[in-house]
This record gives sequence, C-alpha cells and structure tokens, in this order.
Amino acid sequence: MLAEYKRSTNIGVGLGLVAEIAGRLLVRAGNPGFGLLILLVGYVLFIWGCTQYAKGKGHSGWFGVLGLFSLLGLLVLFFLPDHHKQATA
Repeated sequence: MLAEYKRSTNIGVGLGLVAEIAGRLLVRAGNPGFGLLILLVGYVLFIWGCTQYAKGKGHSGWFGVLGLFSLLGLLVLFFLPDHHKQATA
C-alpha cells in the first residue's frame, strides 16, 4: 500500500466508524435529527476512507463504494491484491 494513502485511510475508516456508532447511539437516545446527521457524516467518512484504501492498493477509487456495506465492504477491500506491495513503508 502506498504510504501517502495510509494516513487518510486510517482517519476516514476510524472516524467513520466512531461517527456511525455515535450516530446510532444518539438516535436510540431520542435525538434522531442530530443522530442521523452524525450517522450520515460517518458514512461519508467511512466511504472516503475505503476509497483511499483502494487507491493505496492500486485499484480504482470506485471500489470505495464497497464502504456502503460497512465492515463487510472493508473486509472485501482487505482481500483485494495490493499492486503496490513493494512500496510498503
């Protein structure tokens, strides 16, 4: 994986998951408007992180759409071959 994509992948996927969990908790706690907004931001961040992950492995950024399937999509991206394996830092 290319080094320049590692940081953005970690930020997008990590913050995306945290925001998704926080959004779901807020919706359950009785604050649906703000909870749905945080949930939406989490989905966008997660998909962006998945896009960065796919690009870092040498694939099209369109594979980031797999982030719509949350952790299952991330698992699929994990098993994609890394075309930049020699560039690992």
